[in-house]
Amino acid sequence: MALDLVAARRVAWALLISAGSACGPTVKTGAAPPAEPSGVARMAVTKPHGGGGREVLLGEMCPQGAGGRPAVAPLVMRNVGWSDNATDVTAAVERGSVPRFVVFGSDGKLAGAFDTMGIVDVGLPQQVAAGAYAGASPCTTGASAIAKPKAGEIVTRAEDTKCTAATNGCGIAVGDVTHPDEPAETPTYVTGGACVAGDMLAVDIDGDGRIESFPLAGILDGTRAPAAEWTAAPTSTATCTPTFAVYGIKLLAEAETGKQVDPKSMVTADVLGVVDLDGDGRRELVVALKFATVRTLVVYTATAQPQRLELAGEATSFPR
Repeated sequence: MALDLVAARRVAWALLISAGSACGPTVKTGAAPPAEPSGVARMAVTKPHGGGGREVLLGEMCPQGAGGRPAVAPLVMRNVGWSDNATDVTAAVERGSVPRFVVFGSDGKLAGAFDTMGIVDVGLPQQVAAGAYAGASPCTTGASAIAKPKAGEIVTRAEDTKCTAATNGCGIAVGDVTHPDEPAETPTYVTGGACVAGDMLAVDIDGDGRIESFPLAGILDGTRAPAAEWTAAPTSTATCTPTFAVYGIKLLAEAETGKQVDPKSMVTADVLGVVDLDGDGRRELVVALKFATVRTLVVYTATAQPQRLELAGEATSFPR
């Protein structure tokens, strides 16, 4: 966990409680652009790393993230373990280890592909990937925009206005971390869904058909920071319909006795995706948390059992 990000958010939170609260990009050229996007093919073999799973880098793709041009902010990377270290995720992009990202639409289907051409400094703790994007907006739903269409088929995707309002038209992007001796692959990512049932977030983490119900209040710890662990309730009574993304979940702090809840203490959570990033058979949760003064993206993963999620990483993406 990057200490400067955590410290900044906690200082901002302390100031809100006590006071009631508030460049042009420089490009480095990286590896040459890869070939045009091809259809997504299912991997025959999953590469094992540190107990199983892929080496991947998760980011957020914004069509106008780098001075009006497409860019991917690298956020959290998995190789032997998970890391949100800004230097590590930037280095993976700069050395050409992530030549392509696939970008998910708000329905969990692939909206497009981003080919990395270099890195750009836009004022974030990490530099971002600059490159070319082919496909539809991440805030769309419909048929996959990068799978090979049938003869005569015209692929169209409809705008998701809830997604646009919540993310400013951006979406999650995932790229394999490649090595010089490995063949280029475009893997299939297994997706899932989540929904809100009362005060629970219902999601099938391991795809066994049984829902895990996580208390919404459990995503934040006592300091209103992302909790290191998020444990499911013993039983589930969820009756909601899961979707890949869920927007606008309000997380209010408990009011002190005899006092009203300060609206500035509210945190909004947007589930940006439920997807098995590392190929271990368990879905990760990618969640954007909007605090009063900062927005961060967090990844929760189940390393041992689906009822217990661990915080894999947290990072700041493009400003809103």
